[in-house]
Amino acid sequence: MTGRLRQLAAQAGKRPPVGREAGPAGRAAQEPAGQCELCAEPLPAVHRHLLELPVRELRCACRACQVLFDHAAVAGGHYRLVPERRRRLTGFTMDAPSWARLRPPVRTTFLVHDSATGETSPYYPSPAGAVRAPGDQAAWDRLRLDNPVLDGLLPDVEALLADRDHGAWIVPIDDCYALVGGVRARWRGLTGGQDVRDHITRFFTDLADRSTAVPATDRSPG
Repeated sequence: MTGRLRQLAAQAGKRPPVGREAGPAGRAAQEPAGQCELCAEPLPAVHRHLLELPVRELRCACRACQVLFDHAAVAGGHYRLVPERRRRLTGFTMDAPSWARLRPPVRTTFLVHDSATGETSPYYPSPAGAVRAPGDQAAWDRLRLDNPVLDGLLPDVEALLADRDHGAWIVPIDDCYALVGGVRARWRGLTGGQDVRDHITRFFTDLADRSTAVPATDRSPG
């Protein structure tokens, strides 16, 4: 995790969300509005982000800039709009050996495909923020074979979010860092404590309310 992604996770960890914990762009619904980082227009409290690919940093974006850069061809590949779709994967297959090969030391991980390097890397929440685990391309290839819906995962801006208790999801990258920030803010002791576990449960309960269920065997991109 680099640049703006690290900043977002750190900021979320310092300031626990109020009310509904994550809006459509992974921001707290009652967070004070700022400015669009592309044109300086005022922003509503809930807004979306663009990923600036060359530096892999998230930029807060107003509606006009979202529309302008919604298509990669218009942006010349420089920016990519972080999507809003959230999908709960039914029938998702990942056995214990596959989980072990991804090497997360906790029960929650998210995987992001980097279009520049061609690598799919797993990350996991920790008291220090999002930590990258050593990738295992063979394990990822096996996951895709067993769960064809992953072929439609958008590189850079979407993640496979998997939890041993709460199942598997395809979510905007912002959601992952909202979860990371909440875990970081609540972590106590060596194992995190009950508050962290309760927060993760609430996160997935809220996520379920905002998600569409799709079969993991679905081969369609959307």
